Amino acid sequence: MLDAVEIEVRGGRGGHGVVSYHREKFVPNGGPDGGDGGRGGRVFMRALDDVYTLEQYRSKKKFSAGDGGNGGPNLRTGAHGEDLVLFVPAGTVIHDAENGDLLADLAKPGDEVLAAHGGRGGWGNKRFATSTNKTPSYSQKGHPGEDVVLRMELRLLADVGLLGLPNAGKSTLLAAVSNAKPKIANYPFTTLEPMLGVVNVAFDRFTMADLPGLVEGASEGYGLGFEFLKHIRRCRVLLHLIDSTSPDPVTDFELIEGEVRAYDPHLEEVARAVAVSKSDLDPGAAESSAAALAAHVKQPVRIISALEGKGTAALMTELMLLVQAERERAATMPNEEIPVLRPESRERFSVAPAGENRWAVEGRRVVQFVEMMDTGMEGANDEIQRRLDRWGVGKALRHAGAQAGDTIVFGDTEIPFEG
Repeated sequence: MLDAVEIEVRGGRGGHGVVSYHREKFVPNGGPDGGDGGRGGRVFMRALDDVYTLEQYRSKKKFSAGDGGNGGPNLRTGAHGEDLVLFVPAGTVIHDAENGDLLADLAKPGDEVLAAHGGRGGWGNKRFATSTNKTPSYSQKGHPGEDVVLRMELRLLADVGLLGLPNAGKSTLLAAVSNAKPKIANYPFTTLEPMLGVVNVAFDRFTMADLPGLVEGASEGYGLGFEFLKHIRRCRVLLHLIDSTSPDPVTDFELIEGEVRAYDPHLEEVARAVAVSKSDLDPGAAESSAAALAAHVKQPVRIISALEGKGTAALMTELMLLVQAERERAATMPNEEIPVLRPESRERFSVAPAGENRWAVEGRRVVQFVEMMDTGMEGANDEIQRRLDRWGVGKALRHAGAQAGDTIVFGDTEIPFEG
């Protein structure tokens, strides 16, 4: 099961604004009526409860929302680009692939975040009309959408997680009670990746995860420790399986429980069921192991044989009751605020040297405006200078030491400074 992947998501480009003048019979010289471009589509990530893996992102890695439509005459605004929703399993954690920052945690079904903003639509020439500039002959281009590389990691959200040493019979049990088809063999670490199955009990069901087996030192990263433990913290209930042929079942139990507590002390509060597996190999040993464990954990311990199907139905019913209780408890918990993928960009600007006779201006509003102006249109450069002076950018550049003729950099656009 694929549980970690990198993808690139891109918001749609905004539509272009247009230059247009009102024309109708008896109004030969109407004013500007160029409409704005539509906003580019946005990319959302949404968690679902019937999606269990990130497998759909194994081959396709790039996703883009729709572009906004161009504006039209008679103040017609272009259509917004179509939003794109990408579905991920509940329990998916999203990081910025470039710096590793945690961006969002889609822990519950229905959680949703905005992953990439769509580009702003360009203004039509009507937007630039003023009392002193009644017939502007320029408009704005649509702005590109946001381009983000995300690392998605699935911290498996399963109703029941299987605990146990390697070769404790977890894969055999999962195959016997669900629709999953895990690899089964008589050697340790058969399970190298999480495997999820759906278990039907009467008219209800729950998901069960077969996770890579633990070894001593797993909480410090030995064996497959971290690969296992990052998933276990999302399970509602834990089923601890003990091999009935073990010479010391209590020590086996405590070894695993100790690693789990060392990784995250809060996991001790998760509801547990305990079962002795492989009773078909030696029924007497299974009885002895179950009695020793029950005395140690102070709760009933079931005896099962997944191979022969003995005791599994009763165990699944017990797990279903535990899962239902945890679901009801979770429903009463207050909803946590869904984290925002990235903080909003600053509206203010800053000026910094960018080389000899070069200056860089940063600030979302200012940079976007300049990038979107079509400087090839008559009057566009004059409009840029007017805006920069109105917003105080020209004053800040002069204060920093910029001279007439210096190059001013606004994102991907460079313009000469008029002083």
